[in-house]
Amino acid sequence: MSDEDDLNASIAHILLCCVAGNGLGRTHPKSFTHPGMHANFFVHGVVGFLHFQSTKFNNDFKGAYRISLAASRYLALPCLNADIQRNDQNMSSIHLLSGLIPFTLALAGCDNRHLGNLCIACNIVSLCVYSHEQSRTWGWYTAGGGVLAYFITTAVARKVSYPLCLALMDFCACQLFTVHFSGPGTI
Repeated sequence: MSDEDDLNASIAHILLCCVAGNGLGRTHPKSFTHPGMHANFFVHGVVGFLHFQSTKFNNDFKGAYRISLAASRYLALPCLNADIQRNDQNMSSIHLLSGLIPFTLALAGCDNRHLGNLCIACNIVSLCVYSHEQSRTWGWYTAGGGVLAYFITTAVARKVSYPLCLALMDFCACQLFTVHFSGPGTI
């Protein structure tokens, strides 16, 4: 692992922090944005930056990075889907549970990638169904960002491309929740 690769990965994680921080900044009553996905990505960005710059800080962030990586992989989409399905408590709970199971297995050291990929794929399909039913174009873009982040990034450039694809997915998710309220007297 070269210093230049670590620097590029750190910059990618800083970009993820910026996009996720913007998403966190949009959490107010009129935007209906749930902070679960954005907070998850923000924490992963901070921990990722510290992990790839740990030689400069003389600290080891491998354990924290492993946990934040698993959380960004298994909990982000279920949090988003639970939020958009908040009117149906059963579906919301199923989405959260679909992320907690592979996340718990990853924390226990028994990461089952096939089960995790199945849960991620089901959450992406659920997001696509929601986007189709609600005519939310940005939901399709968010699902595409999820496919890029979780399935298309290669192992060679993963430490740089993964946070960049997460940033793209987070940006699209922010647009998914954009609600335009008309002013008084307008229809």
